Amino acid sequence: MKRSSELRAEGLGPAAIAVILLLGTAVSVLLSLNLRRQQELEIDAQTDSRASALARLGISEIDRLYADLQRRGAFWAELAATDPAAVRVEVFMEENPAVIAVAYPPLMKEVAASQEAREILERWQAQELAPDTIVGPTTLSDGRSVMGANLRISYLGGEQRAILAVYEPAQRLRSLFAEAASGFGFALSANGQLVLSHDSASPDADLAAFAKTVAIDPRIGEPWALTVWPLPAAVPESYRQGPIVALASGLLASVLIAMALHLGALAWRRSKILSAANAALERQIDDTERGKGELEELSAALAARVAARTAELNETIADLETFNYSVSHDLRSPLAAIINFSAIFSEDYAGRLDDTQKEYLQRIMTSASSAVGMMDALLSYSHSGRTELRRVELDVERLVREVVGEASAAWPTRPCDVKVGTLPNAFADETILRFIFANLISNACKFAKTSESAKVEIGGQIEATEIVYFVRDEGIGFDPRFAAKLFRPFERLHRANEYEGQGVGLAIVARMVRRHGGRVWAQGAVDKGATFYFTIPTLDGEKHGTREI
Repeated sequence: MKRSSELRAEGLGPAAIAVILLLGTAVSVLLSLNLRRQQELEIDAQTDSRASALARLGISEIDRLYADLQRRGAFWAELAATDPAAVRVEVFMEENPAVIAVAYPPLMKEVAASQEAREILERWQAQELAPDTIVGPTTLSDGRSVMGANLRISYLGGEQRAILAVYEPAQRLRSLFAEAASGFGFALSANGQLVLSHDSASPDADLAAFAKTVAIDPRIGEPWALTVWPLPAAVPESYRQGPIVALASGLLASVLIAMALHLGALAWRRSKILSAANAALERQIDDTERGKGELEELSAALAARVAARTAELNETIADLETFNYSVSHDLRSPLAAIINFSAIFSEDYAGRLDDTQKEYLQRIMTSASSAVGMMDALLSYSHSGRTELRRVELDVERLVREVVGEASAAWPTRPCDVKVGTLPNAFADETILRFIFANLISNACKFAKTSESAKVEIGGQIEATEIVYFVRDEGIGFDPRFAAKLFRPFERLHRANEYEGQGVGLAIVARMVRRHGGRVWAQGAVDKGATFYFTIPTLDGEKHGTREI
């Protein structure tokens, strides 16, 4: 705490830092105001230019409409009485949808797009307008604004007449203005009434100062008023954020300058503190080196303990496998004697035994045979963990077809329709893979529904770094809640008197698949069949698997 106080005392004082910040703030404010003014002038110039361009476009388009009406009116007036001028007028109105009603010379016949347009035309005709007079605007029932143009025409013979047309300015100008006014809003008024607007009828409050009003002065009639203003999307983001960024940048620069001066004043004092810190660090490094030696000794002791425990575990596993093997062999002879003597006793004393005694003998032989089967299964399960893997490139489809053929020959009384699909080749032990498919196919055929012949489908596909094979049947299935029990030794989901077997086949399958570094699982439902899946890693994915269990 004392050293920290000394550092602050020898740096810049609060007054000096405050002066630097105030100067920086003043400069930043001036810069931001100047930037805002420049941007306002640029936006104002762009708006003025766009308003002038739209005004010229509006004058040109309105004058062109008036000239077209005068030229067509003169042409229609000169037509013979037999010529269907009304048809020509209708064609003209289709070509110029802005014109919705026309009274043409010489008899001022009327053609109108709607009854409402005809009524407006007749009302303006009744006013006996002078030639080259523009009236309106007036609003239709659907909200559209229309105007009337009573235009002077001349034709052969020197006689002058007029043509009266009702037209919609918005229809004539909307698409042209919308395209030319990209990024700008506009409002067009005639005789003080709005006839066309884009976006909104008025600018946003923060952009109202940039609005420009110019006159559209066609050659006939009073001038129209066109107001143009920039839309928010057309205003550069720098207009809104630029001054703020400039002000913030100035303040940041002021802070950085003040900090640089302050830190410069403190640099020489910090060098002394760093020297002391380096000395303390060197002492700490020495302490760390001594601790490192102790840590290495502890690591070596721990490694020795792990190696000893691993050796004990391997020895225990070997003892368990030897015990399983010995039990399976040592118990086989007494059980075989029980079976044989029970059979001899049953044959030799069949006449002296009643039905209950015969049933007892049969139960003795059945139980002993079941025990022999369980020991054989236990022995097979033990062997499955000791068999050496000999992996080769296998044609799995050929192997499966051979297994299916062998199964059909082994169970001629068990009809089973097996469909073999596409099976990718695998890098695996042929004997083990043959056992896996044989067991799964045998189970699929064995657990068929009693009223139907077994139907089995076999297939596979490559997914990422492993090959997924499946065996699917349409048999009795199983309750999916107990799917995990399928791959445990001697776990059965069906009663032993209904289906033969000891309940160890799938456990052996799971063990062999895991030795290949693969996975095994099952899906199914009661009376809806079952599907058993297992995977074999590809050559690229083999290193991710587990060779032993």
